Amino acid sequence: MNKYLEYIRTSVIGKITLVLLILIFMLGIYCFSQVFIYLPTVTFVIGLITFTVIIALLGLSHYKIPKISLALELVICICLIIGVLAVNRVTTFTNKVTETNEVETVEIVALKDSDITQDQSFSDLVLAYSQDDDQAYKKSTEILKEHTKSVKKEKPYQNMEKAYNDLKNKKVDLLVLTNIGKSDLSVIDENYNQQIKVILSKDYPMETATTKAVDISKEPFTIYFQGADLSSGQNINSTGRGDVNILLTVNPNTKKVNMQVIPRDLFVYIPCKDASSKLSYSGWWGGVQSSIASIEDKLGIEINYYAKINFEGLTDLVDALGGVQVYSHYTYDAGGYHFTEGYNEVDGEKALMFARARKMLPLNERSRGYQQMELIKGIFTKFAQEPTYDHAMSVFESLENNFTTNLPKEDFYKAFQLVVDLLPQLQTMENHSIEGEYQWHYDEVRTNYYQYYFYPADGELQAVKERIDSVLNEQ
Repeated sequence: MNKYLEYIRTSVIGKITLVLLILIFMLGIYCFSQVFIYLPTVTFVIGLITFTVIIALLGLSHYKIPKISLALELVICICLIIGVLAVNRVTTFTNKVTETNEVETVEIVALKDSDITQDQSFSDLVLAYSQDDDQAYKKSTEILKEHTKSVKKEKPYQNMEKAYNDLKNKKVDLLVLTNIGKSDLSVIDENYNQQIKVILSKDYPMETATTKAVDISKEPFTIYFQGADLSSGQNINSTGRGDVNILLTVNPNTKKVNMQVIPRDLFVYIPCKDASSKLSYSGWWGGVQSSIASIEDKLGIEINYYAKINFEGLTDLVDALGGVQVYSHYTYDAGGYHFTEGYNEVDGEKALMFARARKMLPLNERSRGYQQMELIKGIFTKFAQEPTYDHAMSVFESLENNFTTNLPKEDFYKAFQLVVDLLPQLQTMENHSIEGEYQWHYDEVRTNYYQYYFYPADGELQAVKERIDSVLNEQ
């Protein structure tokens, strides 16, 4: 022991190798502390034992063969630094996308071509709000107060259409938009976002979606995919219209899968409003938890997890994958793109049009649902074909600000492994939609709104439940 201490005291190489050994130990412990939740227990234990043996061998060798030990320690240290950077990228991503606290973003807006800014006085401005929305006046008052602003007049309107028309005609200067207001405007003017700009806004917390956790590597589960219609740059945790609603049911034991699209116009009960309206509005008014509750109530099923993506995220994801091959059931043109029946190579923008186009398709919304499910298959296929770290990182970076899920981050590795293992089943599974008809009537939530709603044909909802149950219950 004395000889060793003397060696460390007098040898420059000895000091360097000791410092490197300590650094390797610290870097290794950090890496293992970050990745243990993602890895299977056996893999983690083997890795930890291997690392311990390496540390022990280095500790024995750096006194007897210092130069060789120094070279080895430098290589290992560099590898561990790279590993730490890689682990941090994964941890940053998983922490961000599992942040599931949704918010309702309430906005006070003006016409895009107006000179109004948030820094000016509002004392000469007229603020409009819809009486259809019982929270609009209250929340606008809170926002103005927090920014020490006051307006000349707060003008109530019978409905959003009249308020919006007066804003466009410059009879009022400002307009309050809550989630209900935005859903109303989307019916009045699909491109309303291009006509306005946000002057002031505030995020209001929503109810967090409940996780019905299972061991996804051993137990059947259902995950709800929601494609939210959010503005470019808008927080992914903001509530938005649920334009895409797809259920994927997986049985990891039997390798059976079922994919089911739910029409966005389906007439459903919306718990947060204690009334019924379109499924797409459930997510807008109450967040993902409300959408899940509406679907569970309508179908009599249980949803374990959800994954929510906005359309910007879909575009970035497909581009990060280097494009995907997607099967089209139809030949048609949409948004300047041509799609042929059969397989089509699509980049991000073309994939977005593939997922959104419906008016030129033979079954309109039902046809779009088929196309959306084919796009999900194409994404699964491309991701599983190239399961490399660099490929995964490019996908993670594309999703970081545009995707969120309540799947626990410790299950991400299991989910990735499932996609790889079940790729043949995911590629060949049947796409299921719901047959029915559209009916026009007044909305139960908003007064004087006459809209069309989707009503399933007799037996359709029971058939959906039976297909899902058959996957869940198969032994």
